[in-house]
Amino acid sequence: MDLVDAVDGVDKTESPRGSPDPASGQRIPPFGVLPVAKPKGPTSHDVVGRLRRIAHTRQVGHTGTLDPMADGVLVCCIGRATRVSRFLSALNKEYEGEIRLGAASDTYDSEGAIAPVRDPSFVTADALRETFASLTGVQEQKAPPYSAVKVGGRKLYEYARSGEREAPEVFRTVHVHSFDLIEYAAPSALFRAKVGSGTYIRSLADAVGQRLGCGAYLASLTRTRVGGFGLEDCADLDRLEQEPDLFDASLLTIAQALTHLSKAVLAPEASRRLLHGQPFSTDDILECETLPPAGEPILILSSTGESLAVVQRAGDEDRFKPVCVLAV
Repeated sequence: MDLVDAVDGVDKTESPRGSPDPASGQRIPPFGVLPVAKPKGPTSHDVVGRLRRIAHTRQVGHTGTLDPMADGVLVCCIGRATRVSRFLSALNKEYEGEIRLGAASDTYDSEGAIAPVRDPSFVTADALRETFASLTGVQEQKAPPYSAVKVGGRKLYEYARSGEREAPEVFRTVHVHSFDLIEYAAPSALFRAKVGSGTYIRSLADAVGQRLGCGAYLASLTRTRVGGFGLEDCADLDRLEQEPDLFDASLLTIAQALTHLSKAVLAPEASRRLLHGQPFSTDDILECETLPPAGEPILILSSTGESLAVVQRAGDEDRFKPVCVLAV
């Protein structure tokens, strides 16, 4: 099979549908990747719970939390597709939202206790653009005190809620690719941001307020894109619950979801060895887009288009070892 056909899912070997098995008549557990439009209000875990009921399986997870006050793209993995969640969690994210100037929040967003700081009428659009630009690039970002980051086995919000004066501060390296002002009418600044995995937009909003000296917090947020998944690609939870057949039709295969990974088609005998966790060499590859450097993941497909495993090259050797095996 041609590599393009395999990735596009022309061959139905890797059908993610929860359809009856022709041999046994029993329902095949569904698996695949599903971008969902998370509404404002529920937690990301609430969305996972609804999908578990729709899919009739507990094997559901998301690839990057959205706070309850935020809406937008939440990429979820169902069934054995949860094995590839790590390769989706690392994708860049894009957001649009509103930063409110003149006050600060203990959670850095509109969900927390908000206290006035300074009248922001002195802040100009040019000053905002300069401040936004100063917050781009690779940087050490402080995690919000009300977040799920763990220190000493406890989440930061547990320290914050207990009122401990010596609550730890956590900094981590993030990459803000762009941070642009869309519109400004004090005290409201509409923005668009593209960031690497792990970036807190709440922390960006708080940093804006600190640098301008007037305080600021995140008033609203929409995640508009995760990697190649945009809002236009997302399923609606209400509709999935009302039309159960739509769920199976909405699932993406693993190959369709991992479009950002290099892909290679493996010879049948090497495919069988790979499913038992054994390595293979470049001589076993029938077709390949490009071979990435050592340590970079590659999605391996069978000659019939099934996603078999994600592998990495072992150092400078001409051998590839599985990171995770995907086929049943």
